[in-house]
Order: sequence, then structure tokens, then C-alpha cells
Amino acid sequence: MAKNDDDNGSDGSSGNSRYYYDPSLKKWIRSGKGGPTKEQFRTSPSFARTRERTNEFGGAGKWASEVKGSLSVIGHLAHARWFNKLSSAGYYIQQKDELNELGHRTIAISNNPLQLFDIEFNIDHPFRSVIRVSHQVSLSPDKKTVTMNIPEFVTSRDAHWGNKFYAVRIYLVIAQQADVAWNPDIKDYAPVVPDLDLLTRYSVSDWMVRNSVPVDVNLEASFVKPALTMPGSSVLVAMGVEFATTTYMGQPYVTPRCGSMAIVECYSA
Repeated sequence: MAKNDDDNGSDGSSGNSRYYYDPSLKKWIRSGKGGPTKEQFRTSPSFARTRERTNEFGGAGKWASEVKGSLSVIGHLAHARWFNKLSSAGYYIQQKDELNELGHRTIAISNNPLQLFDIEFNIDHPFRSVIRVSHQVSLSPDKKTVTMNIPEFVTSRDAHWGNKFYAVRIYLVIAQQADVAWNPDIKDYAPVVPDLDLLTRYSVSDWMVRNSVPVDVNLEASFVKPALTMPGSSVLVAMGVEFATTTYMGQPYVTPRCGSMAIVECYSA
């Protein structure tokens, strides 16, 4: 695949090449055609290892889709390619599965929860570069409520943006995430607990104007029912930081990707 700086005006194909526009790179991409037929890929022994890896890439992609959906409330703070980061993390977690055979390995967060904390959702504005605070996160004994505290948060000291900003606010997002495993009945990957991605809850702080006054930020979000009641389920805790660089009619005005986000805690059943 090659990058093409020439703008030919439309997606499409020409000869042995196809062209499409990548809005993230802001470039036209030229890629070649070819490769094995569907039947060759499905049956040839030469592609056995490729088929196994393709299965697992598909599983990691489904896991990433579940996580992306669960965290979509702060997706506007992530880079346009944040799905790729999630897929890569899912595939890395998948490789830690030593119980299932290659091609059918499970994406189980409990195998490597630390991998989640390394996901850089916004490569243009890394989370730990835009906010530098000490925060505490706790899950209530009934496994319904997550609390996050940021003591003595000073906007002019602890929040950093490339341009001067007017105000900042903090998001707390809690999401339930199922492991994704190979299902022999449907011959595909699927969540081991369905519909957990529909249970996301969040809270957001008031706008805090840029100044040197310390503020204790206390956020709380609760599930309707206790979490972690089923094996193969986890609770992801994400923090979002959003900046308003100016005001409109006296209110903070924001634009997409004017901030950053990260998974800051994880609990597994």
C-alpha cells in the first residue's frame, strides 16, 4: 500500500490499484489488488496459519467494538483512529490466553488488565500530557457505584493544552465489558455475557475556569444493578478531560477532540 498526495477527487479503482481518501491522514491512499481467492484462503493448507490469525484479529476487532461502544460518550475526546488502538490492545491481551488453541484464543481482560492503561486514545494529545493529577478511584462494596476524587485540582497548574484555554471539565465513565471468546455454535467470536455495552453510566463535572484556585473534584456514577456478577465480566473506569478554548454567548465553547481520555482503573469478576 502506498500513500498518494495527488487528489484524484473520488474513491474508486483503476487497473490493479484502488484509491480511497483517509480523513485522518488527510491523504489519498493507493493500494494494490490481488491475493488468493476466497476458496483458496478457506481450504488451502498454505493459508492455515493465516486463517488462524484472521480469526483472532476478528475476535480482537469485536472486543474493540464493544469497548468503543461502551466509551462512546467520551469518544469525541479520542483520536480518529482510536479503534485501531483498541484492536491492538485486544490482540495483545488475546495472546496471553494459554488455555485455548491458536485461532480460538479468548480476549479476557483479567489476563492482562494493565494493557488497558497503556492505550493512548489520543495520540495527538496524550492523556498524561494534558492532565497531571493524583486521583483516587473506588468501587462500592455492592459493586454498583464508582467514585473518583481529584483533591486540590488547580486548572492553571494541572491541566495543559496547546493553546490557552478558557475552562476545563472532567468526565467519569464506568462501563461493563465482557470477555470475547470463540463460540463453536456460530463459528465466530462473541461476548461471553451479552449486552453489557448497554449499561454504561457517566458523570461530568461543572466547567472550571482557568485560574489558580484549588478545587476538590468529586464524581460518582452508578449502575442500576450490581456489576461483576457473571464470570468473564469486568468494569472499566475511564476519565475524560475536555477543554473549552473560548466562549460563545457567555458559555464555554468546545470543538471535537479538544481534550483526551484514558482508562484509569479496571475491576474483574
